Amino acid sequence: MALDAISTPQIVEEVPFGGKVLWAINGSEADAQTAIEIKAAPGVGKALYITSVLITCDDDDADPVLQDEDDNLLFGPFYAKVAGPIVVSKEFSKPIKLVTNKALELKAAGAGSISIWVEGAIAEG
Repeated sequence: MALDAISTPQIVEEVPFGGKVLWAINGSEADAQTAIEIKAAPGVGKALYITSVLITCDDDDADPVLQDEDDNLLFGPFYAKVAGPIVVSKEFSKPIKLVTNKALELKAAGAGSISIWVEGAIAEG
């Protein structure tokens, strides 16, 4: 059995230093079946760079993911065979870059309580 590639996020050496703005997002949602924007698009010529993520979920069919506003998968999905909790923590040695001027969203396949912590930066795209 081979693993099907769902997406190929752009991984960069480092967040560009000129004009970098650091940010962090923390939140929770009882039902993320409809994608929730958690970080707005940064503006023309700028991109969001994700440096670390912590996702928790208490439901076995929620399968949480991080995606951009065009539904391009960035991180996840995460599956559980029994009711939670799912805890996923990742600090990226090389940041994941969203496509220039795209928002960051949290989505789940099913209802369930989800919490998230994301750190990153805004820099030239």
